[in-house]
Amino acid sequence: FLPGLAEGLFPRRALEDPLLLDEHRLKLSAALDTQARRVARERMLLRYSAAAASRFVVSYPRMDVVQARPRVPSFYALEVLRAAEGRLPSLREFEKRAARSAPSRLDWPAPADPNTAIDDSEYDLASLYAALQLRGAAVKGSARYLMESNASLARSLRNRWWRWHQRWSSADGLVDPGPAALEILASQRLAERSYSPSTLQAFAACPYRFLLQGIFQFRAREAAVPLEQMDPLTRGALFHEVQFELFRKLKASGLLPIATDSLPKTLDIADRVLDHVAARFEDDLAPAIPRVWKSEVEGVRTDLRGWIQQVAAAQSEWIPLHFEFGFGLALDEHRDPQSTKEEAVILDGIRLRGSIDLVERHMQRNTLRVTDHKTGRALPNRPQHVGGGAILQPLLYALAAEKLLEQTVESGSLYFCTQRGDFSEMSIALDAQSRQRLTRVLETISGSIEQGFLPAAPLAGACAFCDYRPVCGPYEETRARRKQRDRLDPLISIRNLP
Repeated sequence: FLPGLAEGLFPRRALEDPLLLDEHRLKLSAALDTQARRVARERMLLRYSAAAASRFVVSYPRMDVVQARPRVPSFYALEVLRAAEGRLPSLREFEKRAARSAPSRLDWPAPADPNTAIDDSEYDLASLYAALQLRGAAVKGSARYLMESNASLARSLRNRWWRWHQRWSSADGLVDPGPAALEILASQRLAERSYSPSTLQAFAACPYRFLLQGIFQFRAREAAVPLEQMDPLTRGALFHEVQFELFRKLKASGLLPIATDSLPKTLDIADRVLDHVAARFEDDLAPAIPRVWKSEVEGVRTDLRGWIQQVAAAQSEWIPLHFEFGFGLALDEHRDPQSTKEEAVILDGIRLRGSIDLVERHMQRNTLRVTDHKTGRALPNRPQHVGGGAILQPLLYALAAEKLLEQTVESGSLYFCTQRGDFSEMSIALDAQSRQRLTRVLETISGSIEQGFLPAAPLAGACAFCDYRPVCGPYEETRARRKQRDRLDPLISIRNLP
């Protein structure tokens, strides 16, 4: 057996000694090693291997697992084939023949034919592969022993079959559970316990994501890694904390609303607040590269100053009243002093909890509006009311403020307060049509909980940014398209709402 006949492995790279080049070695002594001798020695090793063998098996690795890149066979491998067959094959032809002879892969370390397996593990895997592909050495019932000897594998294969089947089943998420589960789900309805607006938005993206996030309350496992670049969540948390501190100091200094005549003083306060908050974040996060962290903080500073200038230039008639106004949450120093532990009960019994970034009052009309600040990209399509069930925060926060503050709220807004978001604002009026469409969305969510139908039925592209993809796997969108569509009609109807 001659393994490792790949470029760079056998023959090894023959490099000239840089301290004593070959031309000087030849002048000094004929006994000194040279590059030509090294090449000849490698070739002689190949001759020894071939000459000593009664049956000659040559192999090479198709993947460099350290550098995660493909390997190519060395020219020696081609030479062996030419010596055996009398012709030199092309590289592509050689690689195809090698793949047929050894079909094992890193993700499936077994041959296609169970009869060529070298141990029990390879035989089991090859039998399973043949049975799933229904080809090769597969005979009906030949892999049945796997189902009987391994209960976990049997359960996995049955679930796999059901997930690709046209009918919805328990393998697709929470689908048609028994009476005991329905009794528990009754306590999870929107009128029985509170939800945050961001959790309710997850339903339109995928009911199963809503189940895992809002009802099971699963969270992605946190891993301790050195912070080399500010991730979007950290950036958003830093920006919101700076906004909260800035509004508090501007209110104490009598500088609200932000205006052009007080802009220099406002910008100076903003710089000091950012330095203070960023230093606290740096202590908590311990970034690996201080220079990169400081560069990211300066990027936040650029966005912060740009947002302040945009607000000042708008000459707003809205006076900020509350910042980080929390409801249904524990009280702490990072929320508005007027925050309450009381949940907001809206639309005849829907219970909410959350924190509103900004509540403002109009100077003349004496009405309120609420704003949720975003640090990501602006939405490509402006929502009119609920944005296909995925943009619920403006209306839900507006209704919560109207209930808790007992004042008329005319609109809810999303303010994309960074350069990435182009400092754009999207406002949704809290009118009768908005209330009607929001009610329809919430009734659909509550009905799905009550019926016990929360399957993995993702919106197109939603899986790419889902924390729960390791639970579902990469094919959920494809599987959902094969399922019965009639049961998804309520979900599809709210996805079509503007």
